[in-house]
Amino acid sequence: MSNSDPRGRGLTPEQRIQYQRTLDRLDRYAGLLDSRFRIPFTRIRFGLEPLIGLLPGIGDLAGFGLSLYLVGEAVKLRAGSRLIGKMLGNVAVDFVVGLVPVLGDAFDLVWRANDRNARLLREHIEQTLRPPQPHTPWLTRALWVVFGVMVLALIAVLVAAV
Repeated sequence: MSNSDPRGRGLTPEQRIQYQRTLDRLDRYAGLLDSRFRIPFTRIRFGLEPLIGLLPGIGDLAGFGLSLYLVGEAVKLRAGSRLIGKMLGNVAVDFVVGLVPVLGDAFDLVWRANDRNARLLREHIEQTLRPPQPHTPWLTRALWVVFGVMVLALIAVLVAAV
């Protein structure tokens, strides 16, 4: 999924399809880890990561490793250090708080680092896929302003002459 232009200009249709497939795959993965299942008669959603986290120590470490997959995808997509830093921060908060018995497991249900990271990647990819906006050069705008001022001045002279 390499592209010389990180803003998406010049993407081929195949590259656009590949980005969309990547989005779908990342959403499914994050959902499986954080929000695939629902507790009946509630709005509480959970995934495999809170369940894995119930295993003391090893579960939190396994959840950490699974969460790093999305960060690895961001690196492959050349998402930029700022976005990757945010994603690593989400994973770190999830891991550190997850180490606290009981509270960490409850926190996993609310924090959903993988869903957050998938959303960040989705926004990045959608920004990449968005067609570039036509850019009006400043000179064109300046000429329109000068033309408008000249028309207003002409109208003022005609009104004053009458």
